[in-house]
Amino acid sequence: MPASLAPLRLAVSSFLIVAIVAVAAPAAEQAPVSGLAAEPPPVAAAEHGARRAAVAEALGPDALLVLVAPQPARRNGDVSWPFRQDDDLYWLTGVAVPGSALALVTGPEGEPVRTVLFAPEADPLAELWTGPLPDAEELTTVSGIEEVAASGELRPFLATALSGRPWGESDLYRYYRAPAVPAFSRAVAQGRATVWLALGSRGFGGGADGAGASPALALARDVRANWPEVAIANAMPLLVAHREIKSPAEVALLERAIAITEEGIRAGMRRSLAAERENQVQATVEHAFRDLGACCWGFPSIVAAGANTTILHYEAGEDAIGRGDLVLLDVGADYRGYTADVSRTFPADGTFSADQRAIYQAVLDVWQAALPRLVAGTLYADVHRFAVERLGEELLELGLVTENLPEQVALYFPHGLGHPLGLQVHDEFDRTRVLEPGMVWSLEPGLYVRPNDVTASAPFAALDAERQAAVRAALDRYAGLGVRIEDDVLITDGPPRVLSDGAPRTVADIEAWMAGD
Repeated sequence: MPASLAPLRLAVSSFLIVAIVAVAAPAAEQAPVSGLAAEPPPVAAAEHGARRAAVAEALGPDALLVLVAPQPARRNGDVSWPFRQDDDLYWLTGVAVPGSALALVTGPEGEPVRTVLFAPEADPLAELWTGPLPDAEELTTVSGIEEVAASGELRPFLATALSGRPWGESDLYRYYRAPAVPAFSRAVAQGRATVWLALGSRGFGGGADGAGASPALALARDVRANWPEVAIANAMPLLVAHREIKSPAEVALLERAIAITEEGIRAGMRRSLAAERENQVQATVEHAFRDLGACCWGFPSIVAAGANTTILHYEAGEDAIGRGDLVLLDVGADYRGYTADVSRTFPADGTFSADQRAIYQAVLDVWQAALPRLVAGTLYADVHRFAVERLGEELLELGLVTENLPEQVALYFPHGLGHPLGLQVHDEFDRTRVLEPGMVWSLEPGLYVRPNDVTASAPFAALDAERQAAVRAALDRYAGLGVRIEDDVLITDGPPRVLSDGAPRTVADIEAWMAGD
């Protein structure tokens, strides 16, 4: 899915508490699914605990980290989108229950001195409609957090921690009870305490993205109003720094999501041979996702035919497929919260025309040239700049540009070369950080021939009449052809490892697969 574009549309995935069931089942009893390897185990509670310990150390002393689940998003009327947990809360706990929250308090040396998981209590009426909620024992099994409290206790706990008051049940008369977290409360009184919140989406005019307060922003305002001596800090950069490097367990979950996505792409390619409309191909792809154990897609599937292949985030997906069209699939299954992102472009009738092959091969050549550069120590932006230069060479050969200049190349390649993958399809990352082993990035060069956009552009207007005529001739030849080739790549200590090699990529492999070979 192209990076550096409009914000990703809402992903309507739900992975509520499947981890609990998977934890309880021995790995040996997990049967392989239709051609795929055995399902990977969920992230272990011990790993969630290690993540919390690492974050606590990074927070330093006298810190209180608070993460709160988002409110379920209303679709319309009384219908809500399937719930998706806050990524950081899920990453630190493995719990995907609506109404949950995490409070982590560090001591003088940055060691966690108290960790509390908040979750909804049993509610027979609600469970009648939506199913049972996990109990405290199940939540501890998944997260490794021993102290579990009701969701309604979050704000009382924060108030007691900040005010130096006791919290929880006790036989001792309240007048004599000790503070809930005495070291932190002393830090508050001495002006040394910091409350860390995930303030990732902020804007002027009232709240998250300028459209109402997020839970984190509401908490920040309350803390600022009642405890002005307490510092408030944004935990997002710190959390991002930890999430960028994927553990072996996370890589395994991504590999599963990718393998399911590849199955969907292969099925969609074959379906395109007879499909009359784009939505028929989409139905085939997404059937494979659900059939093979994905909860859903990780982003709305892009299934485009003909000139629609030149629309980067094409949404409609209902147009007719011509037998001579190219078809572009940009899709990704969501498996236990981790999202694949793979794109393939192929001929609906199974055979590339000469012009389609020329455009496709140009993109593939850029992909092949850029891949070896995805090595540790490299800034991804530098790989993008290399790809732009390399694509410019291809565009000169095709006659679509007159000089290999970034402003001319951008007329045909208007998005980034790739983006990190993880719990989000466009996962969080530090733009100044070089590639490191354990990072997973997409690699997605593209070429989109949109004649009207090119001829209306400033770079085209700057050309003399002769060069404009030459470019127009190439535009007429390749008009409406769009190609994107996208794969998911693991950065290692050595050469990069392509995780999505299971979907046909070369011209020969695509035509062979479409032919049934």
